[in-house]
Amino acid sequence: MGSRSYRLRDAETVPKGIARIARGRIDHAIEELEGKTDSSSEEAVHEARKDMKKLRALVRLVRDEIGGGAYRRENARFRDAGRELAGLRDADVMLATLADLERRHPDELGPEVTGPLRQALEAHKIRTAAGAGGPASAQVVEILTTARRAVARWPVEQDSFDAMAGGLERVYRRGRRSYRAARAEPTTESLHEWRKRVKDLWYHLTILRDTWRPVMEALADEAHTVSERLGDDHDLAVLLARAEEDAPESAAALAPLVERRRAELQAEAFAISARVYAEKPRAFMRRLERWWDAAATAERAEAVQG
Repeated sequence: MGSRSYRLRDAETVPKGIARIARGRIDHAIEELEGKTDSSSEEAVHEARKDMKKLRALVRLVRDEIGGGAYRRENARFRDAGRELAGLRDADVMLATLADLERRHPDELGPEVTGPLRQALEAHKIRTAAGAGGPASAQVVEILTTARRAVARWPVEQDSFDAMAGGLERVYRRGRRSYRAARAEPTTESLHEWRKRVKDLWYHLTILRDTWRPVMEALADEAHTVSERLGDDHDLAVLLARAEEDAPESAAALAPLVERRRAELQAEAFAISARVYAEKPRAFMRRLERWWDAAATAERAEAVQG
């Protein structure tokens, strides 16, 4: 079995690396959904959904290289596959988010307070559980099997930074814009949009991390941290909305605690992003291209010496 690592490897051409990464994520998702790993059905759905997000980030990275038509087709394919798996994972996330709040506030959130909400969430999970390992998973496997065959036709030809530059700059620029919009007006929607863009940046930096590993890993780690904080923030917003709809008696007690925790998470995300998005897009791209060129020069020198 070839490497499935989500990064371009040393001495690997860009076209071969992009195709290998794509097939690796597709194969991993299929194995999870077909029960060929040690994952539980819930874990398998979670892993497969992560693969869909990584695949969508990958096609965004090479969007200019493969063209708008191919990009829209592949992005829609992986988006639809992820949606087929969404229900059960969302139910698990809400239960986990509630459990975290209960651990943080045991005095305010005893069973008598959160019981009605937990009961509603458990009922929601039961209603959506049929998708795991059932028809939804089978449909996603079919989608991914078709997608794997299509990878060979992705027109990635340039073996250079230029193959990815347009997609990377677009993601960084959109993320910087979303960060500023969320800072100006931190609504649940603006924060969620920002989270999607910073997560794409994290995935792109992960793919390119061997360009200058210590620095790129540090930058990728910061983008990942922002994504996690914003993900936790969104999960809390979704949980409170669910409580207000299904268990108003629980929502009244949850609301002030949720708002306090969301404020903490947002403050941390904003502070880190001031560093992540400190540069203008063109300056950011020039820096990454210099690192790419320096890494390529070092590889050539090592090859000659070898």
